[in-house]
Amino acid sequence: MPSQRSVPLPRGWSKHVKSSLLHAISLASVALTVARSRHARSRLQTQLDQAENEIALPKKELAIKDARWGRVPPRRRPHFTPIQRMCILQVKVARGWSCEQAAEVFMIDEQTMRSWLRRVDEEGEGGLIRTAEPVNKFPDFVRYLVRQLKVLMPTMGKARIDISPRF
Repeated sequence: MPSQRSVPLPRGWSKHVKSSLLHAISLASVALTVARSRHARSRLQTQLDQAENEIALPKKELAIKDARWGRVPPRRRPHFTPIQRMCILQVKVARGWSCEQAAEVFMIDEQTMRSWLRRVDEEGEGGLIRTAEPVNKFPDFVRYLVRQLKVLMPTMGKARIDISPRF
């Protein structure tokens, strides 16, 4: 490691020269900081540009699909499944949209949106999501979650978790 001794300044240097030396070092430090921040800002700007491009492409794809579905009369469009209806209501709430805004985005009648909301208010989630037949097994994602919990947290729970796949 180099010696930490101070290097004596020449005796003949005036106060102005010594002060100028400190200012030059300070200026160099500021210049280095600015150069580094510009590099970081440039990198962040590049990442932002890439993210904006990634967002623009799905927007364009959706606009094309919406234009296609827009040519089909509303009564002839396929109906949303009950699960999709609940998801639409969740997106509506998460975005803070009005019924009119959500109906426009999902290309449905505003009264349909209000009807879904009314059913959820009156009957709960079950009013919107009804299964045609009784459910006698857990969905795949529940089995997956249980398996992952068993792998990641083997000591969790008192009862043994069966992780064998069932089909």
